[in-house]
Amino acid sequence: MKSLLNKRELGAVFISLPDACTLLCRTSSQTIGCSVVLSVLCLAGCVQDSPTSSRERTVSLMLELLHDERPEVRRTAAESLGKIGDPRAADSILPLIHDPAAIVREASVLAMGRVKPTATDGVVALLMQALEDPVESVRQAAVVAIGEIEPGSRLLEPVVGLLRSSDVTIRRAAVRALLQVDASQWVPALVAAGRDPDAEVRQGIVSVVGEWGGAAVSPWLRERLAQDSSPGVRAEAAYRLGMLSDPETRAALNTTIAKDPDSGVRRWAKRGA
Repeated sequence: MKSLLNKRELGAVFISLPDACTLLCRTSSQTIGCSVVLSVLCLAGCVQDSPTSSRERTVSLMLELLHDERPEVRRTAAESLGKIGDPRAADSILPLIHDPAAIVREASVLAMGRVKPTATDGVVALLMQALEDPVESVRQAAVVAIGEIEPGSRLLEPVVGLLRSSDVTIRRAAVRALLQVDASQWVPALVAAGRDPDAEVRQGIVSVVGEWGGAAVSPWLRERLAQDSSPGVRAEAAYRLGMLSDPETRAALNTTIAKDPDSGVRRWAKRGA
């Protein structure tokens, strides 16, 4: 979904099994013990008997390493399972969303996005918990994973509910997640949350509402364009209104061109008028 918001993009990188072994050994070379464990993994996983048996052996050993006592090993195992992309690993990766180490939680959430399990209430509930994580990198990983898994609009109620959180960082994460998916069913709830005290949250809401609300939300977008105190929110509203063609919208954009004090807002209004 295109928006004026700056959204972090994370491309999935797929590597061969020998490359995975090299990555594992390099990532975990901080300790001799870790190097030994991962060297054994490489020897077992990269044996050239047949691609299928090699893959199965490597996946099996990485699943075991998810339970290693060292966080860096658990993280590397989760990352590698995500890059291999075997959906059968999802059930083993999911519990790591509660791992005490933030680096493991982040890796497990990103891996979930890469293996793309079937979007269920349970999967969305766990990703919602990751959106509430106290660590920003884990929350951002959840945003990316939700975009990869693309849960249906019906499953998004818990994410929309996070817009009522008292923690602004959680509200920001929730609206960033909603930017990634079909939120058409939740437009009325988003409009109701559109006066959030945080400008970044409001701008995200304007973006989502503008994407999925159609012409029906034009009056609300015009109100945001005319009344919001944040130039970022007004610019987002102008950008979204520029995709519509009704006379009231054109009049509102022309008024903005003439009167808005912010040059960026006027520029976006001019583009849409």
